[in-house]
Amino acid sequence: MKNKKVLIGYIFVILSGILFGSMPLMADYIYREGVNSLSLVFWRNILSIPILGVLAYFQTGSLKINPKALPSITFVGMSGCCITPFLLFSSYNYIASGTATVFHFIYPAMVVVGGAIFFKQKVSPGRLLSVAACIAGICMFYNPGEPLDLTGSALALLSGIAYTAYILLLSKFKYKEISGFLFSFYISLISTAALLVICLVSGQLTFPQTLGGWGMCVLFALAVNVGAVVLFQRGTFYIDAQRAAILSTTEPITSIFLGALFLNEKIGLRTGIGSFLVLLASVLIAVFDISKTKKTKKDQAKA
Repeated sequence: MKNKKVLIGYIFVILSGILFGSMPLMADYIYREGVNSLSLVFWRNILSIPILGVLAYFQTGSLKINPKALPSITFVGMSGCCITPFLLFSSYNYIASGTATVFHFIYPAMVVVGGAIFFKQKVSPGRLLSVAACIAGICMFYNPGEPLDLTGSALALLSGIAYTAYILLLSKFKYKEISGFLFSFYISLISTAALLVICLVSGQLTFPQTLGGWGMCVLFALAVNVGAVVLFQRGTFYIDAQRAAILSTTEPITSIFLGALFLNEKIGLRTGIGSFLVLLASVLIAVFDISKTKKTKKDQAKA
């Protein structure tokens, strides 16, 4: 049963990475509709609330939640679905998305380090090798010829730190009996309230200019908050934070190949090598886990 949950966790996290990887393509269209980065995060959350509410109600028969879980949900939601995307999307205004990806994807290594420091989690040699392959692959996405803006780099780096906090908090969330849709419903609700205040106070609330723009905003909200976020949350519940962080690196590969397919972006040798290394990191995680499971079963059989 446990092995089955781990496998489901792998699948959920990888699928979430693929959905997250479609964000830049959709965000590019929405930005051309006149929506800024702060408003994009706001629309992503508020437009997903109705469908998440309906799905949560059909799944559980109620939208009630243990009041004691609300503070934890607030911390998780603000770090992962509010602060992280705002910082990352804002960095695109200063640096290329490939450079932003390099800084943002420091989080797999930081999750491993953070888990070891704060939660005393053991770090196996296999996971260290996976993290090394992951970081090396992500670094290949950076073009040395691109200018390095301090503001954009700092924003992307901070987004990685915020996402690290999100993954670690999510992995230690105590109320795992809360359904995925209900959990995401409350996260979107809390994030929407916070973002609305920020948008209004700063005067940065912008709207799509066409019906097609509104349609893309709805699609963006459904793909990310209803699809990717729910899958990643449930997947992290089934596997630990370290595995989830490394497996989620399918996101930048998806972004690169969608860009090549729909935006005529070229995939060079560096990108190809980087993609291979990132995929290798994901394969290594699975291989080492399978080896560990077989060893455990042999030890149990001997006992």
